[in-house]
Amino acid sequence: MQDFTRSAGGSAPLLEAALRQFAAVGFDGASLQRIADEAGMSKSSVLYHFGSKESLLDAALRPAVDDLRPLLAALGGIADEGSQRAFLERFVDYLYEHRLAVAVLINHGQALAGHAVIDEADALVRDLSTRLTPAGSHDRDTVRFGVALAGAAFVLVAADRWSAAPLPPVEVRAVLVDVLGELVLAQPAPSA
Repeated sequence: MQDFTRSAGGSAPLLEAALRQFAAVGFDGASLQRIADEAGMSKSSVLYHFGSKESLLDAALRPAVDDLRPLLAALGGIADEGSQRAFLERFVDYLYEHRLAVAVLINHGQALAGHAVIDEADALVRDLSTRLTPAGSHDRDTVRFGVALAGAAFVLVAADRWSAAPLPPVEVRAVLVDVLGELVLAQPAPSA
């Protein structure tokens, strides 16, 4: 079996089609036939390479989960405002790169609990939340982190649908870094 997990930098047409389907309609609503059609493949070819929809889900989400690990490792060195901002910039870049996978994890993760890749992602996000919120933090900090993460994922995937005039990606990135700083790290917004 050929491994598409990291081919073409994680952007193999099949994995992209799978992520689009999983993000749009969830795992249960996604059809292997629709995914195959969108990727220009036959359903039997998809099953040959992955064996099941569960294996395709794992392969589609794996790059996002694996790329979160080094980001978490870098958290140990953030102490001052400059390093916090650098971390937030890397985190927003991560969210951009994996926006569909993040949308699947946030929007459909609850229904997918028990899938190894989902449970692994949940553990990493819990770790991220723990590291970014102060020791002995309150429920308010946990909610703030959740709103920040889910809001960032929403903006990256769905904002064009409800925004009157979509912002250019460079502006969205800058605003996300600032807003995440305000919400997650309690940093004041930079003066304009």
